Amino acid sequence: PVKFVGTCTIGTDHLDKTWLESNGIEWASAPGCNARSVAEWVGAVLAWAHLERRIDLSASPRAGIVGVGRVGTQVAQVLSCLVGEILLNDPPRAEAEGEDGFHELSDLVRSCQIVSAHLPLTRTDDHATHRLLTHRILSQLPPNAMFINAGRGPTAVSRDLLALARGRADLTLALDVFDPEPTIPADLARAAHLISPHVAGYSLEGKQEGTRMIREAFGRHLGLPVWDLPPVAGIPLSVANLRVEDSAVHSETDPWDALCALILAAWNPIEDDTQLRSTMDLPELERGANFDRLRKEYPVRLEWRHRPVIGAEQLPPETWERALRLGFVAG
Repeated sequence: PVKFVGTCTIGTDHLDKTWLESNGIEWASAPGCNARSVAEWVGAVLAWAHLERRIDLSASPRAGIVGVGRVGTQVAQVLSCLVGEILLNDPPRAEAEGEDGFHELSDLVRSCQIVSAHLPLTRTDDHATHRLLTHRILSQLPPNAMFINAGRGPTAVSRDLLALARGRADLTLALDVFDPEPTIPADLARAAHLISPHVAGYSLEGKQEGTRMIREAFGRHLGLPVWDLPPVAGIPLSVANLRVEDSAVHSETDPWDALCALILAAWNPIEDDTQLRSTMDLPELERGANFDRLRKEYPVRLEWRHRPVIGAEQLPPETWERALRLGFVAG
């Protein structure tokens, strides 16, 4: 009797689409619903890395994005306010649009201080991403580089990431996704510098948009009217509460430090890291259960546009100019 299947997610590899279609069952997913959420998570990771002095955003590091679909495109928009040159790698897009503006994977990895992966999981097509990111590829990262994976866990080889983390103390690994999940590799999680339980896309706005897209598709299936999302109530941020190394942020604070403090005040990924890392010594089944629990009980996280800034005039002018470009608004 089933006539419609909807998934409020970007990925669809958990759906047997061929079987559904052959049995006359309509299906729908929510591509791009949480793209902005992932992009802001990457921005927060870079803010954390800057204040931890693992990277220096003031030096305009070159960044590379691997996978430039809906999510990668949003990541590029955020990074355009935080880094210098941005290189893109996306073979399907290069094939369809022309190679101008796209770079080979090895060339990108070799020349970028920051590499952020946002690949879908594909196994059989000409540009399969399953286990694409190997030690051979990632070992080409330059000294003191940073690798971020907020796409799909199986696009990287876990044991290769572990070998990289253990063999290159200069590298910074930030991982939101793992292979496998939910019983993630404990050794890799311990070796990475920042970890989270596959929640980069878990902003309230991302969840609402996924719900809206599926409700809209289901409404079309049933002939129902369009459904409007309820408004999101903003939660203000006060500049008076911002700190950099225990000092209050003011107009003379280093502009990059002040910007990163503002970003982390909106949401600090170290909170997710602390909770997930605390479960790594549990037995495997308990670790998996806790990974799922952290996702199911995830607190409300708002995107920057819904964190109005009170006292923006106290920030360095350069900081506030970049914050506006990132999507912050004055309170």
